[in-house]
Amino acid sequence: MPHELGTDRVRLRPLRRDDLDDLHAVVLSDQDVTWDGRARSLDESREALERKLGHVEAHGFGFLAAEERDTGAFLGYAGLQHLEEGPDVELGYYLGRRAWGRGLATEIARELMRHAFVDLRLQRVVAVVRPENDASKRVLAKAGLHHEHDAHHYGEDVEVWAASAPPA
Repeated sequence: MPHELGTDRVRLRPLRRDDLDDLHAVVLSDQDVTWDGRARSLDESREALERKLGHVEAHGFGFLAAEERDTGAFLGYAGLQHLEEGPDVELGYYLGRRAWGRGLATEIARELMRHAFVDLRLQRVVAVVRPENDASKRVLAKAGLHHEHDAHHYGEDVEVWAASAPPA
């Protein structure tokens, strides 16, 4: 099971079923935060949470709840998961509006990359981003990933960004 991670400003802890209301309110009901620009119903949010919890149970790692360290406020969720159930492990982060423009996504992405290469000993991490999402591309670049190729994932045309583990 994943353990707690974090930065000076953000605590990343395992997701729990009782995070549903916060996850729905902060991330999944906001069309500007979701991957596909579609607000989810509470039932759809519950299904999404169950998929994230299932990934953790199956693989020992996954998405984590992101909380502001000082206040405990729920910021969203972020983590590592298999890209569309394939062999690649992807970095992802979905943070609600209160986290935007503060550098928190970059902090989280850097910590997750450290976790991937140091704790999980992964050799490669990818991320998918919509071509128009310049803010997310800046986060990925600051976290050490680079644009590798264009592809089609999750029903969308995307850019695939990647990073390899540093030499030992």
